[in-house]
Formats: sequence, C-alpha cells, structure tokens
Amino acid sequence: MKRRLLTVALVIILALSITTSALAQSYSFSLDREVVNVYWNSDGTMSLDYLFTFSNQPGAHTIDFVDVGLPNNSYVYNTITADVDGAPVAISTDYQAQGSGIAVDMGSRAIQPGQTGTLHVYVGQISAVVYPDDNDENYASAVFSPTWFDGGFVVGDTDLTVTFHLPPGVKPEEPRWHNAPSGFPSEPQTGVDSEGSVTYTWSNQNASGSSQYIFGASFPKTYVPATAIVTPPLSTLSSHSSLS
Repeated sequence: MKRRLLTVALVIILALSITTSALAQSYSFSLDREVVNVYWNSDGTMSLDYLFTFSNQPGAHTIDFVDVGLPNNSYVYNTITADVDGAPVAISTDYQAQGSGIAVDMGSRAIQPGQTGTLHVYVGQISAVVYPDDNDENYASAVFSPTWFDGGFVVGDTDLTVTFHLPPGVKPEEPRWHNAPSGFPSEPQTGVDSEGSVTYTWSNQNASGSSQYIFGASFPKTYVPATAIVTPPLSTLSSHSSLS
C-alpha cells in the first residue's frame, strides 16, 4: 500500500484548487490485528490466509485500496479471493508498492473515517517458496514475511499472529524453527491443526504494523517434490538458514 498511499498524498498536496479541509485529509489508521496462516503444501507451494483489522482515524482519508504483498509473482491469480466483513470485494494486479503483490479495491466496503473493518484475503497457490537449507542438505527451508504498511500512516500497536502449517506428514520431532524476529518469543507455540499438520505460531500483541518481520522453519525435504525446491540469489541465502 506504500506507493499508492504516497501517490494519493502527493496528489492532495499538489491539487491547490481543493479546499483546506481536503488538503488536511491524509491516510491515518491503526492496524489493530493481523493474523496470517501460512500453509506449506505437499506439492511445495504455499497458500496464504490473511485477516487485517483496520481502524480508520476520525478525519482521515477513506481506506479505499489495500495493497497486499506476496513472496513473488509466481501466484495463481484465480485462486485469490477477498472480502471485507464477509462481503466480497474486487482484487487486481494493480499493485503499487515495491515487490510483488495484489491490490484490493474495497469499493462500497471502503472503511470510512472513524470506522473499523476486517479485510480477509486468501491466496490459494504461490510457487517457488521453498529453498535449500543452509545447515542440513537433507532439509528444506520455508521463510515468510507478512505484509506491513507505510509508517507514515500507521498509528499504535498491532496484535500480530503468524502460523505456519507445515507439509502433511511432517512429524512433530522433525521440523526446526528459525530465530524469531525481535519482540517475539524465542520459540513458537507448537501444535497440530485440524488436518493433522504440525503448526508453529508466533504472536506479539505489541508488534508494529509498519515493520518487516521474517519467520522461518525447516523440515525434511522429502516432504515436497525436489523440483519445488528453488535456489535463491546468493544475497538472500542467509535468510534461509535453519536454527532449531
């Protein structure tokens, strides 16, 4: 959402013919809660399920578009859906922030000043997301960074929860979590989901909605096809090391 919001702000500043009250209007919101379920599938792809709860500040610009970052451009567009408080909204590839992602057009469900709304985004298939593990040639590494927003517009803390659902069949004693981001417990909460997959959950009630956090885990590479494991550029290899 960074570039779209910045563009809108610049347009407001440059449009000198509009009223003073409109000139004063800019994006300002709290990201009260962000919940991300990251599914590492047996075919080596990823599925994402996002919940964002926004509270728009009184007098602020309507939250009319939200850009949601994705790991890369290797996603299947027709697997993506979005809704606001249960009402479907439109998505497009008109992503304005840096990197890869999709845009959500909030349409009639735009969050007005002083109001709160929850955006749900589901992405069914993203490829090229599993990497070789640096510390064990028999393991694969799964690293993910949830969407964050421009610090010039986010106020307050964010209750952030990220849950990894590891590939089906992985045994509880096999996977290894990576070092947790600053502000999160050193070890994730472990569990098993309704499908029997091992889960790692990281939570921080006082996270920043404008900061990047990177989470990771490693598991035996036999649980995904060898062809699904990709080698990233050398500059990013250090992000995929495994620490149990």
